[in-house]
Amino acid sequence: MAFFRLVPNLTIMAPKDFKELEDMLQFSLNLKRPVVIRYPRGGEGKEKFKQHKKIEYGKIETIKEGEDISILAIGKTLERAMQVSKMLEKEEINAEVINVRFLKPFDKKNIKRSIKKTKRVITIEDGTILNGLSTAVKELIIDEKLEKIEIQSYGYPDEFIQHGNIKELEKLYHQDAKYIFKNIDINKIKEGKENKNE
Repeated sequence: MAFFRLVPNLTIMAPKDFKELEDMLQFSLNLKRPVVIRYPRGGEGKEKFKQHKKIEYGKIETIKEGEDISILAIGKTLERAMQVSKMLEKEEINAEVINVRFLKPFDKKNIKRSIKKTKRVITIEDGTILNGLSTAVKELIIDEKLEKIEIQSYGYPDEFIQHGNIKELEKLYHQDAKYIFKNIDINKIKEGKENKNE
C-alpha cells in the first residue's frame, strides 16, 4: 500500500474481514476509477465483526467510541486493535477504535477529530511503516498543527522481512496485541483522565 500511495488519483483500500472485502469489491466496480484493494494476507482473522457500515468514499468506520486513546488500524490489523482495546478496558481505559478503510483518500477530518479528542494515538498496519498509515497520520498531525499529541506506530520496518507464518512474524517484529498493550503507558493515561475530571 505504501508503494501505491505515491500514485496520483489512485484509491487504496484494505478490508477488515471477508465481508468487507466483498463490499469493497462491489464498491470499487461502481467507482469508475483505478482502485487498489489490499487482500488480507493469511485469510480472515478470528474476530467476528458484527458491524459492517456502508462504505463511503474516503471515510473511516468508527468501530468503538472512546475518549482516552485513539487506535487507528487498517485492514486485517483491526482485529489486533480490538484485542488491545479489550485489554485496555480491564484497566478502565476507554479506547476509540477506528477502521481507517482508505489509505487514500485519507479521512483527515474524522481522524483529526478523534486525535484532538484523545491526544493519544496508536497506528497499526501490516505493511511497511514507511509511507503507510503511520506516515499519513504523522503528516496530518504536522499539517494541521496538532499540539501535544503522543503517537506510537506499529508496522514492519524498512528492511527485507523474514519468511514465516503471520503469528511468528508479528511476534518477531513486535506487532502482536500483547506487545502493543505492554508498551502503552497505562499510568500516564490514567493521570490524564484524572486531570480532565478535576
